[in-house]
This record gives sequence, structure tokens and C-alpha cells, in this order.
Amino acid sequence: MYRILIVDDEKLERNGMKFLLKKTGTELEIFEAANGRDALEFLTRQKVEILLTDIKMPYINGLELAEKVSLQYPEIKIIMFSGYSDFSYAQTAIRYGVLDYILKPVDPLEFQKTIKKALDEITKEKAEEVRQIKKRDYLEQFLLQNYLYGGKTDFEEVKETLDFQQYHYMVLIQTSSSFFEIEEEIFKEKLKEAIQRDFFYLNLNAGEGLFFFRERHSNYELLCREIYQFFKFRYNTECLLAVSKELKSFEELPEVFVALEKVLEDQFYQPEKHIFSLRDEDEAKKDVFLGDSELLKRILEDIKHQDMAHLKSHFEQLKVVYHPEKAYSEMYVKFLFSNIIKEIYEVMDLVDEKKLSKEIDKLYRAKRLQDVWKITEKAMEALEGYVLEEEKGTRSEVTQIKNYIYENYQEELSVDILAEKVYLSPGYLSYIFKQETGMNLNRFIKAFRMDKAKNLLENTQKKISQIAKEVGFSNNSYFCRSFREYFGVTPESCRKGTAEYEKMDTEI
Repeated sequence: MYRILIVDDEKLERNGMKFLLKKTGTELEIFEAANGRDALEFLTRQKVEILLTDIKMPYINGLELAEKVSLQYPEIKIIMFSGYSDFSYAQTAIRYGVLDYILKPVDPLEFQKTIKKALDEITKEKAEEVRQIKKRDYLEQFLLQNYLYGGKTDFEEVKETLDFQQYHYMVLIQTSSSFFEIEEEIFKEKLKEAIQRDFFYLNLNAGEGLFFFRERHSNYELLCREIYQFFKFRYNTECLLAVSKELKSFEELPEVFVALEKVLEDQFYQPEKHIFSLRDEDEAKKDVFLGDSELLKRILEDIKHQDMAHLKSHFEQLKVVYHPEKAYSEMYVKFLFSNIIKEIYEVMDLVDEKKLSKEIDKLYRAKRLQDVWKITEKAMEALEGYVLEEEKGTRSEVTQIKNYIYENYQEELSVDILAEKVYLSPGYLSYIFKQETGMNLNRFIKAFRMDKAKNLLENTQKKISQIAKEVGFSNNSYFCRSFREYFGVTPESCRKGTAEYEKMDTEI
């Protein structure tokens, strides 16, 4: 709806203008003022798109009003009418930015044309404003994604374009479905309403979104619980959330983002947990280590998944828990470490019971704790050799998943769906995929689809909507947005060959 202010000291004239405006067939909200002084006071309280004003009025005449309005509210379209046909009035009116000048008595047809001209200009300007906002939004998304992922983006350009000094916390959200593709157009405002906070949203891919918040002093774990409830009960969608520590500078965004990804990659150790925090991680490091029972549980999981990196890390923590200088039950500790060795032999599928019994016997006869460590570490070395030989440097599950993506990128793909294909938990699949490829699984899927889409745009005449569907996007507008945020140009520009772009560093 457009808003129009009619300014005339004659009530009869104002009524006549209202009658003509209603005949335009356009939905309008019409306001009145008896003179220029009242009009200026009204504009401090109410925004309008069009000002219809007479010239001859008390206190402040139409020309003076036009001059003040054009300075204070340059976006308002001013139309002036008067019974004076003196050309000098029209010249002055034009100098003050008046859109058009109408002589009284008013010709209804000319009036209609003038109003239509004003409305068309307003519509055009609003469309251009929306286009510029979208263009700026796409540029922000493109530059920020490149910066977070360590792509070839000029740091100063990013810093100048993105005013992120006002944001102090990030929350990374992973969903179990393609939520951000399906619901992106509508969920943001609903979420803002639900949590009563503003945020900057960065779409990463169909299953991941990054949210930036301004509040420095706030309980972000509580906020994440509210967001989790929003996703679960409003959209029936399970999600994982990781909240950052406080951001001290723009420069540390990539480092903190990588840490957030890492926190969610490790979540398979705690499948019942949905909310994670870098602050918790830091506090855990300050407390040094987890409890022995939790550590043993994680070590056994590491062995089961043949995850040598975590196994070594957790084993070092266990050694600190049972340091020689600390009081402990010797038999309990030996029992604990013997379980580790038994699990290793079971995973390696070694049926030599005599050898296993010999190692366990040696462990129980050990006089010093350091000897217990050495016997266990020897078994871990055997496991590492077994893993290297078995997989020859690459996890077979990761290879299967990559091949599945290459062949089925047109279909719905999510971490949950892919995990079922190789009989792993979604969390553990995400972890080993990142370990082997250096890339988040959702990001890998998006990168492959984007490259396929670019190839189709450049080498075929297929419709953009058809290409979007062919590369696995159910939402055409989301595809166009994702393409622009990924490459920095629209699909149309890519097709015409007018694009100069530099995609994010992504090896697939």
C-alpha cells in the first residue's frame, strides 16, 4: 500500500483530490494537512511516498514546503498543483525536485497519468532497492564463505564489506535433513520472533547454517536450547548446535569456525547430546581430562572405529589420570588397560589366544605403571599397522560415500542417508570423512553439485530450473542463491559468459 499526503488549505480541494485518488484503482492510504507547517510536523511522525501540495497556503506555502521536504525526505515524490499558470512557479518547483506540476482546474485524465507516473517511479525504485540489497547480501555471503573456508579472498575487501565488529558470538547448526534448502525463505523471521533476537544468517549448505549474534553478555547455552526446541517442535527437525567462544576480532573468524566444525565432528562420542560449546572445550582443557570411565568408553570407541588420532589423544589423557605420583588401585588400573589390549586384538580379528594371554599376563606382572603403558602402546602400534595395511591410506567407507555422491548427486543426500549406506553413525561418518578429505561432508556435496551446475550452464541450453533439479536442488530459488553465494555471480551471468568469478577453494 502506498501512502499519500494531500496538503491544501481548502477542505473542498482536499476532498476532490481524495475522490480522484480513489478512482485510480490503486490501494492507497491517504492523509491530509491544511498547510505546509502542519505537513512538516506530520512527516516527522508518518512516512509517505507521495506529497500532493497546493502552492498558495498560509504559514508555509507549497514552494517552501517542497524545498524543505526535498532536503529532509528526498525519497518522497512531490506533485504540485495550483491555479497559477505562471511558468516561473513550474521552474521553481522543478528546482526543488518536484516530480510534476498540475494546473487547476484539474483534468482527471492528466491527474491519473501523473499519479501513475509517480507510482511507477516508486515501484521501480523499490525494486532497485531490493535488487541492491540482494546484491549486497549475495556479496556478503560469497565473501564471508570464502573467508571462513580459507579461499582466495582479499582480507581487506572482506573486512571493508562486512561490518562484523558488532557480532560477538557464532552458532553453527547442523540439521539431519536439507532443512535450510526447504525452509530458508520463511524460517528466519519465525526464529527471530521465537527467540526475540536479531542475527545475521549465513547459509553454508542445505544442512548447515551459521548464525552471528550481537549480544556480548548472554547465556548462549540457554539460547541454543531455545533454538533446538524451535527446530524440533516447529519443524520436527533434529539438529546439533555448537556455540563459539566470544569473538575478539574479525581476523579470528576462520579459526573459530573451524573449531565449531571440529566440535560437531566429535559429537559421535556423545550421541545423546545436541548442544556443544567451545567454552566447554576450553574448560575441559583447563580441567585437563575427562573422568577415567568416560575416557575408557571413548578409547574403546576409538579402537572399534580404528580412529588412531583420537585413540592416541585419549590414551595420553588416560596416562595423566593414572600418573605414578597419584594414588590408585594397581589391580584396577591393570584391569582397565588389559581391556584396551583385548579390544585391540578383537578389532584386528586375531584368534591367537595364546599371544593375547601372554600379553595380558605380561601386563599383570609389570612392576611399574610405565611398563603397563608400554605394553598397551605396543598393542596400539600393532593396531595402527593393521589399519594402514587394511585400508592402504584411505577409509573404504569414505571411498564408498564419494562414489555414491558422484553417481547419485541428483537425489536427496544428507549425512543421515549416507551413513546408512556404510552402516556408520552420522557423527562418525562426518568425522572420518573430514579426516580423510579435509572437507566437511555437506560442503563436499554442495561443491560437487555447484561444479556440475556450472558445467551444465556453460555447455548446455537447459533451463536453469531444469539444471537445479538435475544437480539435486528441489528449490529453484535456493539453487540460484546458493550458486551466487558460491561463485559470486548469478547462473544467468555464468551462462552468458559474462561472469568473472573465483569460486571457493574446493578440491573434489
